[in-house]
Amino acid sequence: MTVMRILGVVLVLGGLAHSAGVAHLYATAGVPDANRVLLDIWIAQVQLLSGGLYLAAARAAPVGGAWRLPATFGALTMIGFSAAMLPVLVMRAPIIFRVPPVLYSLASAIVLVQAGRRR
Repeated sequence: MTVMRILGVVLVLGGLAHSAGVAHLYATAGVPDANRVLLDIWIAQVQLLSGGLYLAAARAAPVGGAWRLPATFGALTMIGFSAAMLPVLVMRAPIIFRVPPVLYSLASAIVLVQAGRRR
């Protein structure tokens, strides 16, 4: 459950930092086209949602609560986002923007396997 707690904190903080950075960029450089704004919202939304679900799962697990469902949905949300974004990132973005989605996907795959295992 430590992996989920760490991943949840990293994702929530990443979503907040992304939102703050984008807000600063928009305030200083102007608001770009609607597609870019929606992409930035989507990135923050996925990080916050997946991170929140991981934190809920990590909190429920030690007390014998239902952790598998939030962990599964958190993992599927992050994997679905990464699967859609990685081809574009590989083709167009610097390596620094490729690494986090790859790591989030791998960690989410581990969480998904853990959630799918029998007790």
